[in-house]
Amino acid sequence: MHTAMQPMLLNWCFIAVLPWLAIGCSHAPKLTAQDRRNDVNFLARWANECSPFVDLNERVRGLPNYETLAPRYMQMAAEAKSDAEFYQVIYGYFSLLGVSGHGQLLPQEALRGFIHEARRRPGQLPPEHLKAGIYWAKLEERSCFVHPPFRVIREGEVYRVGQDWRCQGRLISKGTKISHVNGLTPASYLARLRKETWVRYIPRDTDWIAESLLAVHEGEGFRGWHVAFLLTDETTCEVFVTCRSGLAGPTEFSDYASAGGNCTCLELADQIGYIRVKCMGGAFIEKDGGKIRKFLEGSQGKYRKLIIDVRDNGGGLHYYAFDNLIAPFLGRPVTYAEVGGIRRPFLDNHDPAFLESLRRGVSIFAHETKVEEIKPPEGWDPKRWAFYRIERRVEPRPRYNFSGRLFILMNAGTGSAADEYVNAAQRIGLATLAGRRTSGSCGPYFNPILVRLPASGMIFQLEADLTLNRDGSVEEIAGTIPDVELPSAPLPQETTREELLRDEWIQRVLAEP
Repeated sequence: MHTAMQPMLLNWCFIAVLPWLAIGCSHAPKLTAQDRRNDVNFLARWANECSPFVDLNERVRGLPNYETLAPRYMQMAAEAKSDAEFYQVIYGYFSLLGVSGHGQLLPQEALRGFIHEARRRPGQLPPEHLKAGIYWAKLEERSCFVHPPFRVIREGEVYRVGQDWRCQGRLISKGTKISHVNGLTPASYLARLRKETWVRYIPRDTDWIAESLLAVHEGEGFRGWHVAFLLTDETTCEVFVTCRSGLAGPTEFSDYASAGGNCTCLELADQIGYIRVKCMGGAFIEKDGGKIRKFLEGSQGKYRKLIIDVRDNGGGLHYYAFDNLIAPFLGRPVTYAEVGGIRRPFLDNHDPAFLESLRRGVSIFAHETKVEEIKPPEGWDPKRWAFYRIERRVEPRPRYNFSGRLFILMNAGTGSAADEYVNAAQRIGLATLAGRRTSGSCGPYFNPILVRLPASGMIFQLEADLTLNRDGSVEEIAGTIPDVELPSAPLPQETTREELLRDEWIQRVLAEP
């Protein structure tokens, strides 16, 4: 999946540890045509001087050249007839810059979290700038992205309903095929979106839209879709599906009460345990850690296999993974190394105190024993790049009652702190990784940087460094690569023993010797 930037992909569960903030509505800025041109130009200059990915994305992923397209997007921005259209133009251009790593317009809840932190201690941006960015986050939700009241699952070119859904007195059962949208086949509907809606501003393939199918706000007055479902008895049922604002959150269609909350622990077979973690939010660290410990103590050490499922886990806090999913499985301290690269202009053009503030968020989640600048690998220009080797040491915690073989299930929805978890587990040899490559978002040297457009006040998050995998590939582009690659398969919606035992990936792990 991580060949495209999917908005709101990352899971902002860390905000759960913050109190609700009384932050008023921000007002629309008054922008001239030149202001809008300047914002596009600012993004182009930032990419040229600071982005570690734009050249790689062009070379490796085949994306269009951002410099060549800049004049065209400056002109479209200048001619935009509304703030919504201006944002859509910006989003289209930004999609070339933010496709790798933590690239996105910051959503409202993230901005409120940063405002809270900035009031406690100085951050990357002052509170008033962060507050002004809320206007654009709200505008994005209102005018760009929508979702249906049910989960959509894609199987190749076929789209199905991901859970039972009742409409107009009829039950549309899980697995029902979506045959038409607004009278068009799914493929034709997606083609129309690319041609007739704001998606035309995105100058590359929109894989995330194809994955979601029902995700694009089509303009003023848009309320939803006429969807035809092919039922199990081969009859067709057509209903109007009212859209919801914004993209669905990572857990919107999860029933926490019936599925065991954020962390589910259960026994799949007599000697097989299973743990699913949906989010690595700070609010869950202590509770989930206690639940996992109680579960494994209750097993009395009988499990010879334990599956930790972090599919579609969008991340949260690094501490969650190290406190609950790494350190208690260790019998001794372990050390592993990461290599990160940074553009030299980024280092040269920013104050050392600012760079150190970006380092703090990364350097504390696993103890750094050594950080040294190294010669750039072959193919990386030392005049343009600085590379660092970072050694990290993880101390064991009171050990879980488990001495068997550990498996981690991961997919393209495994991002941010969850991606860092599977990457670290692989580097230290803690577990066998199975599934699909992750979205790619580690960043070993710096926290993602907040980039504020000077005229509009839009606030984006972008990466300032890159990570090299052990094979030399760039993690934010290639993702963390599993030890055992499995065919694409949807994540079971219900975390029950019966449902999980039907899952193809779990069946594969159970068959491992």
